[in-house]
Amino acid sequence: MNDIRPMRTLGLIGGMSWESTALYYSGLNRGVAEKMGGLHSAPLLLASVDFQQIVDYQLSDQWAQAGRELSDLAKRLEDAGADAIALAVNTMHKVADPIRDAVSIPFLDIRDALGDAVKSTGAKKAVLLGTNYVAREDYYYGQIETRLSGAMELTLLPQDEQSFVHDIIYGELSKGNVDQYTRQRIAKAISKAVTESGVGAVALACTELPMLALEELLPDLPIADSTTAHIEACVDFIVRR
Repeated sequence: MNDIRPMRTLGLIGGMSWESTALYYSGLNRGVAEKMGGLHSAPLLLASVDFQQIVDYQLSDQWAQAGRELSDLAKRLEDAGADAIALAVNTMHKVADPIRDAVSIPFLDIRDALGDAVKSTGAKKAVLLGTNYVAREDYYYGQIETRLSGAMELTLLPQDEQSFVHDIIYGELSKGNVDQYTRQRIAKAISKAVTESGVGAVALACTELPMLALEELLPDLPIADSTTAHIEACVDFIVRR
């Protein structure tokens, strides 16, 4: 018999990029179906932004304005009946605090989900991949370190490789393009970090990076993916009583 208990509604702020938001939509629905059975799917309210506008705010250092606009969306989702808010992007968690303050419902933080996921690998050292904002600023990198509570050391790729990751996120993956050279180069950089720096796990701190399917090129290396981890946390919230 199918579970007919009521689920909770998730308010999802996406579009950053829509390519990764599509991964969220499918992942949330599959996750709910697996837990609930039958033809169950995820109760969602989606607010999808124009990503170019968000990138323009980033480039012109107008983070406060971006925070105001995303906070307004969060409040509108709450008013529409959402029981929690999730921001389907890593970089824009730089404005997580004003979003959280704008609503009276829970904010499901992707940094918490990724921190727990990378910690669960049991590795002593992990390399974090993401945009330059995520990799080099304390609001993200520092919070992941805090979440790890000294359980492992967190590191980055060399500066040139980190910059390459940043560039392909915006220049390729956010447009839905997956280049085989890109996959090979990033996998090679990670393998070098394993050999030379003792890295034992990877933390993918970008919702587009799963598109590279790095697990196919690095089958023996634990990969903690923020997208998967966040989706799982959101699914747990939706079905939890």
